[in-house]
Amino acid sequence: MSFLLAMMVAMAHPAPALSHADPVAVASIEAGHHDCPRCELAGADLSNTCVKNGDLTDADFDGANLTLMCMSYANFSGASFRGTNLAAANLAHARLDGADFSGADLTITSFKGTDLTKAMGLTQAQLNKACGDSDTKAPAGMSVPVCK
Repeated sequence: MSFLLAMMVAMAHPAPALSHADPVAVASIEAGHHDCPRCELAGADLSNTCVKNGDLTDADFDGANLTLMCMSYANFSGASFRGTNLAAANLAHARLDGADFSGADLTITSFKGTDLTKAMGLTQAQLNKACGDSDTKAPAGMSVPVCK
């Protein structure tokens, strides 16, 4: 995906103005620290940051802007992404057991190699906007389009 397309997606889906995020936790992630279990990141703008291989179990990302965030191979078990903008985020091989995606924007979100069978709040409409590969496991009765 081109940078211009990603920026257009980000501008079309702005994060909410209200943030309940812990500023220390936000600063830690922005500084490149990948572990932040149980962090309060609701409403934060973490676009274009990276938590690859990080431990973010039970973190609260509700309403956050995670556009273009590198989240591959990270553990998000029990995390909440309700109403979160995950447009063009990379969740390849992420652990998402018990993660809640209710109302999340998954436009061009990559789930390559990711097991979504234990994730919550996903709809087929959301997954139709995302993509995966032959190793992606969708929830029962759902499918994830192949990334091009």
